[in-house]
This record gives sequence, C-alpha cells and structure tokens, in this order.
Amino acid sequence: MEKRTLIIGDVHGCFKELKKLLKKVAADPDKDRIIFIGDLINKGPDSRKVWEIFREMKATSIMGNHEYSLLQLTQGKFHKHSKYFDVLRKNFGSKFDDFVEDVSQFPLWLEDHELMMVHGGLVPGLHPDQTDPWHLVTLRTWDGEGEDLKSESNPPWFDLYTGDDLVVFGHWAALGGVNLPKVIGLDTGCVYGGALTCLILPERKLVSVKAQKKYAQI
Repeated sequence: MEKRTLIIGDVHGCFKELKKLLKKVAADPDKDRIIFIGDLINKGPDSRKVWEIFREMKATSIMGNHEYSLLQLTQGKFHKHSKYFDVLRKNFGSKFDDFVEDVSQFPLWLEDHELMMVHGGLVPGLHPDQTDPWHLVTLRTWDGEGEDLKSESNPPWFDLYTGDDLVVFGHWAALGGVNLPKVIGLDTGCVYGGALTCLILPERKLVSVKAQKKYAQI
C-alpha cells in the first residue's frame, strides 16, 4: 500500500482544531508523511501547542509568511508582523530558541515527483529556485512585475500556471479553499472562524474540521 501524504493548511495557532483534524484523518507519524503548508503560528490561541503537535507528528513544514517574518524579526529587521513577536516569545517561553531553530530549517518549497508545495504561490514561468523568497511566501495575484502581490484587479497567480505538477498552497484564506485540476489551496480560514483542511494524497481527498470559534478578523 502506498504511503499517504497528509498536507495540512494554515493552522495559525488553532491547536484544538489541529488535534481534531489529525484524529479525523487517523494521522500516524510512523505510516504517513505529514506536511504543513506554513503559517503554523500567530493570530490563534496557542502557537506553542501547535508546534508541540507538529514535533510529535514528526512533520515537515513549508515556510509560511509568518515564519519568514519571524526569522527576519529575530535578525533585527523591522516587519509589520512585529506586533506578534512579543506574544510569540511569551507563548514559547524557554522553548522560543528551539522553535526559531526549527523554523530556520523550513524549506521555502517542497517538490516531490509530480507535486509542488509552496505557501503563497508560484511566479508565472519561474521555478521556485529562481524566485524571490518573499514572493513564494506572500504571492496571491500577479501584476507581471512582482510589485503588487495581492491586488484584486490582477489575476490570481494560479490562473497563469501552466505546469504539469499539482501545486498545493496556503496563505489565501479569503478564497475559502481552491480545488482545480492542477492547483489546490488549503487555507480555509480556520483562525477566522472557517475550517482547517487536510489534503490526503494519493487519493486527493480533502478533509476539514470546523473552527471552534472565530479567533481573528480576516
């Protein structure tokens, strides 16, 4: 029997929903390959508990924009996500440095046979190794230049995707998930009162659990 790959959407600290989802899909770290699409942290109730579950599940994670900005903040660079920094440091306590060390190992993308995983999206016509890391973690729409990554007057990046690999991404909660032949979006807005979603491969099954409450405004 082929080993399952479980890819989990943006958790944002929603540890109760994560536990429920892992139970619902009968996740087994000894039998399944478990991958998070990024943004394990911030906005939700307990980022540290999410990280503890992540470790328990022997999981891998793509770098999300929240992890990427955390690394920038630890290097002393200013970022709009600085408002989350003190909360995270307090939440993780003595484990903060261990967590940052873990995050520093997160890849910006994962490529596997006919599967590509990235948090934000792919710049049309470019492989991730040719792409600005900031684009990989924050891309939503494409203006042809890479200057404005989220204007609704521009097309979603995936409308311009012409590759053969199945691309799985997160980051864009407002869409409520995407399920196209070659593109699957897993951010179904759990922290905003939506749901937390897992993609099971190879059968390409989507499984969700509803958020227990709305933790943040979208």
